[in-house]
Amino acid sequence: MEENWKDYYHKGLAAFITIAMCILFFFLLFRFDRIQAYARMIMKILRPFAFGAVIAYLLSPVCNWFERRMAEFFDLEKRPEETARKLKKLFSGISIFLSLFLFCFVIYVLVAMVVSQVFSSIQMLVNSMPGYIVTMTSWLENLVREDAFLINYVEQYSEQILNGVQDFARTQLLPNINNIISGGSISVLTLLVTVKDLVIGLIVAVYFMNSRRLFAHQAKLVVRAVFSPKEDLKEDRMQAADWILKEADIINDYLGGFIKGKLLDSLIIGLICMIFTSIVDMPYAVLVSVVIGVTNIIPFFGPFIGAIPTAILILVVDPVKCVYFIIFILVLQQFDGNILGPKILGNTTHLSSFWVLFAILLFGGVFGIVGMVIGVPVFAFFYQLVREWVFDRLKKQKQKKETAKPVLKKESS
Repeated sequence: MEENWKDYYHKGLAAFITIAMCILFFFLLFRFDRIQAYARMIMKILRPFAFGAVIAYLLSPVCNWFERRMAEFFDLEKRPEETARKLKKLFSGISIFLSLFLFCFVIYVLVAMVVSQVFSSIQMLVNSMPGYIVTMTSWLENLVREDAFLINYVEQYSEQILNGVQDFARTQLLPNINNIISGGSISVLTLLVTVKDLVIGLIVAVYFMNSRRLFAHQAKLVVRAVFSPKEDLKEDRMQAADWILKEADIINDYLGGFIKGKLLDSLIIGLICMIFTSIVDMPYAVLVSVVIGVTNIIPFFGPFIGAIPTAILILVVDPVKCVYFIIFILVLQQFDGNILGPKILGNTTHLSSFWVLFAILLFGGVFGIVGMVIGVPVFAFFYQLVREWVFDRLKKQKQKKETAKPVLKKESS
């Protein structure tokens, strides 16, 4: 009787789950817009927590470094247990404060440099544009001086372009330059909301960093509780929990090591570019260096994304220095790709150039710039999972063949 009841229970549960999944599929198919709106609303509410989690994840190594240095300086291992525990707690708070202060200081310096440089660069570009057009016109006239028909066209259209640029600069761009820069693509309200989310994200990051070891321990407990061993599947269940924790460590190494190493690599590249552009008195030196450093975070395509617009800016001002800049970028990227990058990152992803390009295009097309940054380490993780599965299957097949050979020999004898 008890076995029949259990059989009915399992059949009823399976039927209920099937009906529930059908209803869920119906809503996903015919109410997708509404579900998408709810998902956006939830993501908007949780955005400060996402900011805080990302900030805490990036600053955790810095915080750990401060803690280790202070522990070594005060010799915590030689102190009494109670005193060491109190000092460790104090050092944790100081390390969190120093990490966040360093993060805010770097962001402030970058924003101050970029904003001031953008203002001065746009004003300089607008004021110099008529001269650039006159220079370009003279170059075109010298190029086609023997053809009177082409010279008339060059003179006619160059005069129209010059008058149009001057009118636009006087009446549109310069009087409204502040509004154009501050509200070119985002509204003031959106900017304030983003700043609010960032501030809340910094507060959330404090809690994340303060409880990072507790959260990691709780996550391990949850995994082992969900995959708790049973009597008949004890070995497999234990292997499943250990496998999940091992793979979590691997993706943390892939993602964390790649992003943190790439940030350091891009910072060094930006500083080298700033030193070079300052020495040779390159136009827009600060702006060019910041663009080169930021875009260098994107693997493979980053150097081209940053070099093309900055080279065009320099070309408008000084074509000769633009040639020097292009040569310098080629040398710099060779240095980064063959010496600096491998030294900082090592071969953390274990991916060939083909799969790196594939990952950037795939994740970049789906998730945009963020996808281009995280696409390589995330794809490397899935590639490693498939690789482990393939080798595991081949190993098991080889073991089956080896165990089957003695059986065949006995039967043949």
